[in-house]
Amino acid sequence: MIQRIQTVYFIIVMLLLSALLSGVEIFGFPTLKNYFSYSVYGIQSFKSEASAPLGKAENIQGSVLFYFVIAFVLFNYYVMMNYKNLKKQYRLARLALLIYLAGLLFILVVGSLGKLAPSALTIELGWGYYLSVVGLPFSYFAFKGVKKDKEILESLDRLR
Repeated sequence: MIQRIQTVYFIIVMLLLSALLSGVEIFGFPTLKNYFSYSVYGIQSFKSEASAPLGKAENIQGSVLFYFVIAFVLFNYYVMMNYKNLKKQYRLARLALLIYLAGLLFILVVGSLGKLAPSALTIELGWGYYLSVVGLPFSYFAFKGVKKDKEILESLDRLR
């Protein structure tokens, strides 16, 4: 199983998505009085007034993104472990790629519209955003590896 390159790609995708669970910031929204940080755990408000030091966080809103990331990591693991049934793995890898792309577009649209912090002056991209974007090509490469294995198996079946 580990000799297949798509297994390595699936592991990289799972590691990159699991890194989001450490609480790295996906977006930052500075305002005049506060700094809003959005991670998989939700939106946190950091007061930047003189009376309250920067770093005292207050959770404003929880996030379903946390559960989505956990479910998606487990789904990628399930896709990776279906190596004995290539047709099923091909369908699941394609579904994983489409879900990853849709989730990334959703995060991008919601973050760029500023709906998370309406009074934000600018939007700052955090490490979590870059980690999630870097995982997309690896998900695509894993899909292409599964597709290549499926095509090789089908060509061998034609020769029999």
